[in-house]
Amino acid sequence: MIQCPECRALIPDDSIFCDQCGKELKWCPQCGRPKRGTECPVCGSPLGPRPAAGVETPDQVGGDVKVMPDSSSVMPDSDRASCLAGNGWRLALQAGAFGRRGGIWPELATNPYVSGNHGVIGQMAGGWTITDSGSTNGTYVNDKRLEPGVAVELKIGDRVRIATLEFTVE
Repeated sequence: MIQCPECRALIPDDSIFCDQCGKELKWCPQCGRPKRGTECPVCGSPLGPRPAAGVETPDQVGGDVKVMPDSSSVMPDSDRASCLAGNGWRLALQAGAFGRRGGIWPELATNPYVSGNHGVIGQMAGGWTITDSGSTNGTYVNDKRLEPGVAVELKIGDRVRIATLEFTVE
């Protein structure tokens, strides 16, 4: 877990946006941590977007930047879900929280029926899960409303509804 530099909430390590306050996280390329402002108050480096997946920052490897294999560069199996498609969007499946306040799919911020902290996408061996976080308008898989806090596996062809937005798992 990391701490949002804006609201101080604890959020998942892989966050791009704070799932509590919705702010986009700005990262120090040297320290490898999210910071406030435009420059790191520790080392003075300019802050920018989160480092690409598979790139370790200097504090993680003891000084030199080291590129690690990125699992996204491996072609996915044709029977493994990779996105939610619908409403003119293709939302890539990735682990993290989603909702109107930000998270893995900032596109959802435009829908007033999506809760601020609507749900979470989780990764499991060979696939993905979706969990409702107690949203007001619900998360549905194949027309069945999810119980808050209960993860449901996603399969290709499943119909997912996030509040009023309808998607198909591809």
